[in-house]
Amino acid sequence: MSIRLRLAGLSTAVLVLAGCGAYTAYWFHVAGQLRKGVEDFAAQRRADGWRLEFGRAALFGFPRAVGLDLGAVSLATPSGIQWSSEAVRLRVPGLDPLGPSLELGTSHNLALGGDSLGGAWRGIVTTSGATVRLRVDGDGDLQAFAFEAGRLALEQPGAGPLLAGHLAISYQWLNPPDPGHEKPSARFTLETRDVEMSLPADLPLNRRLEVVQVEGRVMGTIPEEAPLSALAAWSNAGGNIELDRVAVDWAPLSLEGDGTFAFDPALQPLVATTARIRGWNEIMGRLVQAGLMEPGVASAAEMILAILARPDPQGRPTLTLAVTLQDGYLYAGQARLFKVPPLPITPPGSGAPPS
Repeated sequence: MSIRLRLAGLSTAVLVLAGCGAYTAYWFHVAGQLRKGVEDFAAQRRADGWRLEFGRAALFGFPRAVGLDLGAVSLATPSGIQWSSEAVRLRVPGLDPLGPSLELGTSHNLALGGDSLGGAWRGIVTTSGATVRLRVDGDGDLQAFAFEAGRLALEQPGAGPLLAGHLAISYQWLNPPDPGHEKPSARFTLETRDVEMSLPADLPLNRRLEVVQVEGRVMGTIPEEAPLSALAAWSNAGGNIELDRVAVDWAPLSLEGDGTFAFDPALQPLVATTARIRGWNEIMGRLVQAGLMEPGVASAAEMILAILARPDPQGRPTLTLAVTLQDGYLYAGQARLFKVPPLPITPPGSGAPPS
């Protein structure tokens, strides 16, 4: 082997070693910054009145990623929002420090609407695994997140389990935010599949929702305050959510629509949508079989709905009507269908602890 080849090989080895050393130093620098960032975040939240506990953080992931294993994590806000999980891991890709992710455990305890001693609503969510992918800017400010979980089960006192095969949520802040509520400050999507829910035995509806999809925009800027105070301030300033697309496949019904979602002064939902519905004929038959509707009434209703229906682009009979939620009741056109349980929320200034 010539001296020139030996020198070239030696130079290559030196460059490789130098690169490995530089990356190792970079990895430990990012790991130190990550640990410090978590500790600073926890200290700030505790100063704001939160209860936030986690295990002794342990590093992992070298060389592909910088990871911090936090062990079991629990938090509670002054407004009564509580969450805990048996395992949480924070992971930062080695070559993409602005794209961290959280790997959550398989069991999550939730509580809403109470203080640190108890909540007005409690539930336990189990999953086969859940991940939150984040996107931050150079200053560390959160720009977007995407949540994904598989095989979810919600168990709550006094109610049957709520199951879902898959749940995905994405949220992106639009910068810079515009003042007022005429322009969007964020956009979001939600999709869940294979939902199974408990229904009254005499209700002739399918317990399984095949697909629910929602796409929308948050109109107006939500202020940087405690969650309930921010929600109330945003709503009182005219903030609402534009529902660009809502799709529900609940055999035999199929629904597509768009509309608006807002909150009333008590922070209860107000919904106004235009829905395009297919498959109502079979529902009429099920109501008759269950004894919830007289055959004559069902026949008359089917005739009227058939006159009002129009074919969609695929030629399927489609009924277009307003579906609204107001004063706690769901309406289809002018017909009041049923009462919707209220959200377990107490607005700020209504005797609730500071949010």
